[in-house]
Amino acid sequence: MPFLIRLSVFVALTLVIGLGSAWRAADKGFFATTRALGPWVTWRHAGTADADPYTLAHFAREGTLPMTAGSFLSFTATRDSSGSRLSGSCTYEIKGYSFPSLWWNIASFTKNGQPVESKTGRSSFNMSNILAAADGRFTVRLSPEVQSGNWLPSPNGERVVLRLNILRPLNAGRLLDGGSDAMPEITLVDCT
Repeated sequence: MPFLIRLSVFVALTLVIGLGSAWRAADKGFFATTRALGPWVTWRHAGTADADPYTLAHFAREGTLPMTAGSFLSFTATRDSSGSRLSGSCTYEIKGYSFPSLWWNIASFTKNGQPVESKTGRSSFNMSNILAAADGRFTVRLSPEVQSGNWLPSPNGERVVLRLNILRPLNAGRLLDGGSDAMPEITLVDCT
């Protein structure tokens, strides 16, 4: 009898660890499936014929169809540049430069993937409506309270997710090889 109990415990533990690690790999990715550029993460093989099972499972669970890697890049940030989790109760500054591409946007979402509701009706900025300096530098404030300038709302008291989409980048390889310097920096300003 002790053998059957030990076998049952072993099988149950194996199933929990195996299914849990597969779920985590499909949800968040790991070093072989994702690439981190500062706080921004992208799936390495999204939209390619070389997509691994975890990448395919990730996009199937999300319910999205990735475009080809050369024509579209998508980055997600759930942490700031110092590595702390983004909180909807805090105010952050997102500073970067306009991307050489056909089109790009940056948007805020709840942890469940829903656009954040705001009084202005805006939950994203794109290259056409963002206020930027002559050299292309922009600053966006992510906050639950209305801010002057480029303001993205965050869900007060919840986690927040930022997504940066770049359509037809002029040089996707150079952007990815540029490291975290090529991506916007996310800095905590204040927490209430």
